[in-house]
Amino acid sequence: MKYNVQIYEDDQGMLMINVPEEIFLVIDLLLGDVQEDGSKLWLDLIDKVLSKQSSYEELTGNACTIEIKYDVTKIVNEYAEENQKAYCIIETAELKKILLMWDKAVRNKYAE
Repeated sequence: MKYNVQIYEDDQGMLMINVPEEIFLVIDLLLGDVQEDGSKLWLDLIDKVLSKQSSYEELTGNACTIEIKYDVTKIVNEYAEENQKAYCIIETAELKKILLMWDKAVRNKYAE
């Protein structure tokens, strides 16, 4: 994996994630939209583009919109303040890896 990504539980037992600054909106995507429900919907669209069944897909959640292209995905924070950067770009294959890591962490947390 290209990025240093750390998934952990905070003091209240909630899953959290740390990512490099250049892909900072992955945090909003996971914590605000994907949450602990799993990322199947998001992964299905990414796979559709990566398998070239589609050249572009878009999905809007509670906080973010993702614009998926084969090489890169743009994550847009729909509620960014005026002085905040409203989007980031991540390689689509790398976003898929992070989503799979998140799903694994969710499964592990509830595997008792």
